[in-house]
Amino acid sequence: TYTTKSLIDSYKIPTKKLELIPNGVDTKVFKKYPSIKLKTKLGLNNSFVIGHVGVLREWLDFNPLFKAFKSLTDSFNLKLLIVGGGVGYNDVVRLAKKYRIFEDVVFAGTVPYSQVPDFISCMDVGIIPFKLDRVSQDSQPLKLFEYMACETPVIATNVKGIIESVGDLVIYASDVDDYREKIIMLYNDEELRRKMGLIGRKFVEENYDWSKISSNLESVLKKSRDI
Repeated sequence: TYTTKSLIDSYKIPTKKLELIPNGVDTKVFKKYPSIKLKTKLGLNNSFVIGHVGVLREWLDFNPLFKAFKSLTDSFNLKLLIVGGGVGYNDVVRLAKKYRIFEDVVFAGTVPYSQVPDFISCMDVGIIPFKLDRVSQDSQPLKLFEYMACETPVIATNVKGIIESVGDLVIYASDVDDYREKIIMLYNDEELRRKMGLIGRKFVEENYDWSKISSNLESVLKKSRDI
């Protein structure tokens, strides 16, 4: 089984005995929750929150996002929310200090997976800041579907795996100017954010809910057994 068609192209995998089984999300768990209490606890009330969820590893690149964020802090009421740990945690903290945005970043660290939907619900925009390398090009990150299930608009690096999975249902950014432009656009357009959230939610319910994906996998396994 494979998660994205781009994997087939990148690694020249024979297609005779392959089945596409994508990643997904539990839409009963991941949905939009009231966020006032948690935002108050995190010091995010009355701010436009740009957030990232997930382990902090070498395939991420926060440099263009942080540069864009720094250029906007004097004109816009912004906060960054970074949820997750990992081997790259200290590097991301140092990067925030380097760009002098540390005071505007909330590092939540590792949280129980059951609480992730609550943290995503605090975000006005979810970010997927991948490096443009071979690993990221073929990836299909869980956070993509988790953001969308929680009705959170997404800005993502334009990697093949994401484009293949959701097309133009998210906004793409690849450099500092892109991030700056897209953040301003979403900051100023609440209706666009609302529409992206609703459309994204409906899309993952119909295409990437784990209940449907697991049923497809079960059918594949039964078919393989019969063969």
